[in-house]
Amino acid sequence: MSPTSVAHARTARRLRSAAAVGVAGVALFALRDRVPDPDAVWASVRRVNPGWLAVAVLAEGLSMRLFAGLLRRLLRSGGIRLTRPRSMAVTYARNAVSGSLPAGPVLSVAFTIRELGRLGASKPLSVATLVLSAVYSTATFAVLGLVALLSGDATRVPALIALAAVVVAVLALVRLCRRPGGRRSGASRRILAARDAIRPTGRDRLVLAVLALANWLLDVACLAAVCAAAGVGLGPHTVLLGYVAGKIAATIAVIPGGLGVTELGMAATFVGAGVTGSVAAAVVTLYRLISYWAVIAVGWVSWLLLRDGVQARLAAAGRWLLGVIGRGEDEADVRPAG
Repeated sequence: MSPTSVAHARTARRLRSAAAVGVAGVALFALRDRVPDPDAVWASVRRVNPGWLAVAVLAEGLSMRLFAGLLRRLLRSGGIRLTRPRSMAVTYARNAVSGSLPAGPVLSVAFTIRELGRLGASKPLSVATLVLSAVYSTATFAVLGLVALLSGDATRVPALIALAAVVVAVLALVRLCRRPGGRRSGASRRILAARDAIRPTGRDRLVLAVLALANWLLDVACLAAVCAAAGVGLGPHTVLLGYVAGKIAATIAVIPGGLGVTELGMAATFVGAGVTGSVAAAVVTLYRLISYWAVIAVGWVSWLLLRDGVQARLAAAGRWLLGVIGRGEDEADVRPAG
């Protein structure tokens, strides 16, 4: 990495740190007079409806399954067939690496490229799969964010200003990419390389967009189900706004998984909508237990199961168990009748 790239990376980290501190500061200011008592939070958690909580778990599981489907569809466009169980294991494992380790996103990319390479995918195809999955996921989340921000009176004008800035930046990037002999940024080069490695059809593009959008919507549904479980009667716009606030906070935070910042962003949004501090804390805690901690736990189990040594031991244990069962059946067959 050149000295200029190192300086740019250092500046980007400082900007992200400052943004994370700013988001946390705003959230703490909004919650300054409503910090919940732990006993009150626990009481709110104990009163949740288990049925709605089960719906939340189901929605999160379906969300992860659709993201794994996005990965499978992209690989299929590149000529690689990936089974559903394998795609689920890779999706959960890469999420665990990305969300729980320092420099997790970088390690997650390396892990995913290695796993896809073991399945026969070339490095350009693996990189293209990751780049395009990020493009579809980011684009559909941007749509959700715009819907959330444009639907509120207080956030409409800032959202329009931000949208105009994004449009100008995208147009400038496209113009730079098309200029003969123009220098292309690393992101634009990766997107163009991904376009060359994977050639999805029009139907594929539609399916990929639907899968990416449905992935986000089911995650929002998980949060909405947790709200219903806690008896919080928030409208769809407020739930979506709190969700977007938490995800944006997690994106700009330098802490793995956006721990702390995500919770503050969501809780501040719900408290601002009139929810008491204890109930808001209970909702955010339960949602994060399902959508973050449970997913991380499943991800690390999946990571272990993807190791060759663990697979060999499990196969040996399975053969031993089948052998024990078979011997027991043989002994039962030859036992004299009483």
